[in-house]
Amino acid sequence: MKFIEGKYKIIKNIKLGGILLVLQEVLDRFALIANLSADEVTPWIEICEDSISEIESNLRENIDQELNSRRLEAAAAGLSFYKYSLYRASGAGMESFSAGELRIKTNSSENVKIAYKVWQEAKNSIYDLLKDNNFVFERIVSS
Repeated sequence: MKFIEGKYKIIKNIKLGGILLVLQEVLDRFALIANLSADEVTPWIEICEDSISEIESNLRENIDQELNSRRLEAAAAGLSFYKYSLYRASGAGMESFSAGELRIKTNSSENVKIAYKVWQEAKNSIYDLLKDNNFVFERIVSS
């Protein structure tokens, strides 16, 4: 799905700290993961932009943009999906739908767990590009 067609002319690239992530690619991947159409993805553009910025702020210096752009874009889409799922689970989205005898209900906590796994998988794919912010130093006390 390319949003470049029709009224969705999203041809904006975001240049951050030497990394050029194509918002179009992030949106396309996010829409695929979240199962959203072009009309449905439009309100979530800012979340994709925020995810790109968040990933960029955690990158190590001297990352090869050409070599890593696909992985970084996939990670930004995964993070966007996680943020989208959190937002939907907070009550801002529809949790159930009824039409006559048909009733569909979603389990928002399960959806968030799945989205978190998607994000963690995407984050693991760029682990070698990220600063090590998860280091914890603890003291061992013997009794």
